[in-house]
Amino acid sequence: MKFSDKPKTMIPKGVATLLPDGAAQRRLIEKEILSSFSRWGYQEVIPPIFEYLDVFSLGVGEETVDSAYKFVDRATGRIMVLRPDVTPQIARMASTLLADQPRPLRLCYSANIFRHQEEHVGRERELFQLGGELIGPSDAESDAEMISLTIEILNRLGLKNFRITLGHMAFTQGLLRPFMSSPDFFKQLLHSVSKKETAALERLLKQEAVEEKTQREVLSLLDLFGGVEVLTRAKTLTDDSACRKAIARLEQVYNILKSYGYQDYLLIDLGEVRGFDYYTGTIFEIFSEGVGAELGGGGRYDHLLEKFGRPSASTGFALYIERIQAALEHLDLKSGKQPVIDLMVSHLPEERNRAIALTAELRHAGFRTIRQGVLSADAQLSVSDAEAQKVSKVVFLQAEVASSSVNLIDVSSGDVQNLSQEALITWLQANGSIS
Repeated sequence: MKFSDKPKTMIPKGVATLLPDGAAQRRLIEKEILSSFSRWGYQEVIPPIFEYLDVFSLGVGEETVDSAYKFVDRATGRIMVLRPDVTPQIARMASTLLADQPRPLRLCYSANIFRHQEEHVGRERELFQLGGELIGPSDAESDAEMISLTIEILNRLGLKNFRITLGHMAFTQGLLRPFMSSPDFFKQLLHSVSKKETAALERLLKQEAVEEKTQREVLSLLDLFGGVEVLTRAKTLTDDSACRKAIARLEQVYNILKSYGYQDYLLIDLGEVRGFDYYTGTIFEIFSEGVGAELGGGGRYDHLLEKFGRPSASTGFALYIERIQAALEHLDLKSGKQPVIDLMVSHLPEERNRAIALTAELRHAGFRTIRQGVLSADAQLSVSDAEAQKVSKVVFLQAEVASSSVNLIDVSSGDVQNLSQEALITWLQANGSIS
């Protein structure tokens, strides 16, 4: 049998393997985001990786169900699904397991999701999400909390050059509601609006003999993008009460965010139709230079929890960690280039026992520490090895040095400190030597 010489792909398309640098950065990002959630009073939950399709599908649309990976439960014969979204799982928890807990509920999560995606840039099949859900409040303050928390998280990660587009689904629904009775036409209409295809949208409206005033209102969705002045323009566009109420709510949210000093991050996009049948109020998406897809987004979904048995106002958001990593790499920030090991205890053979004991003490104190035996008393060789292994500092032990002393060498600067072994940990903690 003759085998092809053509190399075979080792893993499926749309999934990633993280090597040490990428894995370390991923964990740092995850830790920072979860810490931010904790500071804002959010409690972490861990949802299952798969669920019964008939239960999960209560909380998602047809498109999400179609994109999910499905398989048969051998024990029951029921169809199961690898989660394509986490929010329906949180809604199920809140409506059942947490039904008796007082509102508001502030919940957060860290989870991977799985969706079949066409093979093109920026659309992975396995995505790693961190997100938060605020269940109970229905006011503008809760909408603004989601967006403020998002901005704080991105700032703490080191991202500055990003923008958040704000919209309100009730405004879009108010303008497009008259067309929902014709499903095929409405589907084409949504597609043209989502792709900002002016010519195609004009053609569709004329084919259906839509009156000119309504045509102008629908076509305006493609132009209602920009600064806060867009809200003023939108007020003059329609007399629909739902649309006017949506604009008033979005103004409230914007003004709250302005009081935080966050207005420079904000843009208005009233033509967003993502999640048309899912979202009910304020929505937002995050974009950053150098990344070809949104970093994340969210919005208000006040009808989701009732599908699992307990109605409740709710809003939330999720961040895609792969894309945040790409944004950080594009900016060449230090977060991906810092040493990943704090200390290397370097020693000659006769100092092995002392080095083993010292290494254990340093690890117990919280320092990421490795130990390396050497044959040369030349400390510079140890520094070169440490640099190659991305170590911040070398603790060098020599036989001729008094057993109570060590040389602490900064790998980056080459500075040397001679310290007593007893004072080493105290000195490291006092001088902020964890990288």
